[in-house]
Amino acid sequence: MARAALSCATGGQPLPSAQRDLIGSEPLSGRIAFITGGASGIGLATAHRLLLEGACVTIGDINQDRLQQESQTLGEVYGPDRIQAVLCDVTSSQSVKEAFRQAALQWCGLDILVNNAGTALSGSLFDLTDEDYDRQNAIMPRGSFLCTRQAAEIFRDQEMGGDIVYIASKNSVFAGSKNLAYSTAKAAQLHQARLAAVELSDIQVRVNVVNPDAVVRGSSIFSGEWAADRARAYGIMEEDLGKYYAQRNLLKAELLPEDIAAAVYVLVGPDLRKSTGLVINVDGGFAPSMMR
Repeated sequence: MARAALSCATGGQPLPSAQRDLIGSEPLSGRIAFITGGASGIGLATAHRLLLEGACVTIGDINQDRLQQESQTLGEVYGPDRIQAVLCDVTSSQSVKEAFRQAALQWCGLDILVNNAGTALSGSLFDLTDEDYDRQNAIMPRGSFLCTRQAAEIFRDQEMGGDIVYIASKNSVFAGSKNLAYSTAKAAQLHQARLAAVELSDIQVRVNVVNPDAVVRGSSIFSGEWAADRARAYGIMEEDLGKYYAQRNLLKAELLPEDIAAAVYVLVGPDLRKSTGLVINVDGGFAPSMMR
């Protein structure tokens, strides 16, 4: 599926990288991004940021109603010709293939993948079911594997390099209580990204990681049972989760989706072109999860 051979939805011929960089003055002008879990929270904030910086963006999600609603809003702000919404179930290889096919055809290729889709189930080792554990792994390490493989095939055929960013978690390196399934899945994602960075370096694909601490505001994860489970684990009220997380970091700062989106932009923007296998913590300074 080489870029030159794509039958683009625009009907135009794909532009060489040097020419595409001249399309506009924004740092990501002419670049094409796919964001999984893009209809809420970190994914949606990342879509806003990459669009602001000039990219064309496909958001993939399993929530079709929210997907359409948010893509319409993004189109009103940044222009409908720069945003596409596709239904994408990252647990399904067929769904992933179709989503990436649509994304690549829309603007004649792909330059950036943000592996953001995720879910969270809280519970002790004794409470977790087989299904709980399998679901965490199906959505996160297996889901990011399917998406990374699909994006890498496009990048390889284009012969233009590319960027992949994994949204992992500070839990990928921090051992917390009653969080075994989620943290194990995030740790697998972190190492998967490192392995992909090594393997894909031959085709000039950079793979990096953002490790956030909890982002409560706008999160679909924190709109479900996860919030109640975490509050019980910490002995606090649900509505106090944001303040609780802020008080445990060094900067005493509540993390917002836009903070993680800013880190994604740094990784795919023009200033870190020689970094791969990098992990950026966005956690307000949480000593137990500092990389070492």
